[in-house]
Amino acid sequence: MRRTPIRRGRPLRRGRPPARRTPLRRTTALKRRPFAPASAAQREKVRGRRCLVCSSPTRIDPAHLIARSAGGCDDALCVVALCRSCHRRYDSDALDLVAYLEPAHRAEAAHAVAHVGLAAALRRISGTRG
Repeated sequence: MRRTPIRRGRPLRRGRPPARRTPLRRTTALKRRPFAPASAAQREKVRGRRCLVCSSPTRIDPAHLIARSAGGCDDALCVVALCRSCHRRYDSDALDLVAYLEPAHRAEAAHAVAHVGLAAALRRISGTRG
């Protein structure tokens, strides 16, 4: 099959490129999903604690076992103390928390089961949400 060359309707103009019709700078704010920070009770629960997984004492966040968007709540039993890197791993399903929750954090696991049921809580906590 023979190909035909692409032809321009008009030849390219020499000199400066044409002026932009739209400015490059953003004129309106980006639309972000609403972020609800942890409640005061949840922050108080993890204050002064170490990471549940790696025992790091720095940058500890309250990590929701069951996300609020999935049915979690603002109760202090909904969170465990995780450092930022472990929290990221947990949120991306790369970290299994089941071994770290039992037996010291049995109440938090039971609270998660009460929210979404046993099977869904186990899928979320073990990182097998696929």
